[in-house]
Amino acid sequence: MIKHLNAPHPLSRRRVITGMAALAAATFLSSCRQELRTYSLGTAEERGFFYDFGQSLTTAVAHANVGFHLDPKITGGSVQNIPDVMTGKLDLALALADVAATERKNLRAVGRVYLNYLQLAVPADSSIRTLADLRGRTVSLGASSATTRAGGLLLAAGGLTESDIHVRPVLITGVLDALASGEVDAALFAGGVPHPEIDTRSGRGPASGIRLIDLSGQLPKLQAEYGPVYQQVRLPVGLYGSKVEVGSIGIASLLLAREDLPDDIVGRIVDVLIDRSSELVPPGTAGVQYLDTRALIYTSGVPLHPGAAAAYRRHHG
Repeated sequence: MIKHLNAPHPLSRRRVITGMAALAAATFLSSCRQELRTYSLGTAEERGFFYDFGQSLTTAVAHANVGFHLDPKITGGSVQNIPDVMTGKLDLALALADVAATERKNLRAVGRVYLNYLQLAVPADSSIRTLADLRGRTVSLGASSATTRAGGLLLAAGGLTESDIHVRPVLITGVLDALASGEVDAALFAGGVPHPEIDTRSGRGPASGIRLIDLSGQLPKLQAEYGPVYQQVRLPVGLYGSKVEVGSIGIASLLLAREDLPDDIVGRIVDVLIDRSSELVPPGTAGVQYLDTRALIYTSGVPLHPGAAAAYRRHHG
């Protein structure tokens, strides 16, 4: 009998079993990775505060290793996000509380996450001093649906309509350039303070700098019409180079969830909001001050999702 030197050695039973076990383990791990669910999160315009918060929350969820991912979506903002989360097109969404209040019975909240400051900027050397001075001027009321809506309500509270001004929407990333070029005479935006996209220290913006218009005179009319969803706030000395405090209006932001989102998923998001709150606050920015158990639950009349309510009871206990 001739022995073939190149013939393969017969596999031992142990090697076969070891190989099969390794293959099974690899298949199991691959299956686990494939089954990791992703949930959509509606934000708003790119580089706006909703967008930035959505990115931070997505990263914090990933770091927490909660067993699922978030997928932040650029959207038209609150006015789009609310119907989309109600119909299940979005799993989660950010929305301003004044817009959410119009559908409070049909929505479920994960929590109140931060305060938006309405900010109306003009070149520092502009003759515009009050809201009434906007008459006949070119004004951006923002590029997100909720800011635009708030701008319309502000005008009405000040005795103006959109037909009294020339409306030209400007993205938050273009506000300083639009004010510098004269494309707009004034621009409304919302978010924390200072807004990270409104940094005149970089040399962008009007040569004279920018100045914020006091909006506190419109607050009583807004509160009389719509209630305490609009809050009195003071913008600090030094903000964008200001030498005085400026009165403005604050609107809470809510994180919403579709009603049938599993309780355990919502509960784990609450855990991230509380346990990893430091990862959700932009450095040097005021406004993101609600990320604790006591404040997160105040959702402007929008009922808490059952999974969120259970998580808050667990943390509180």
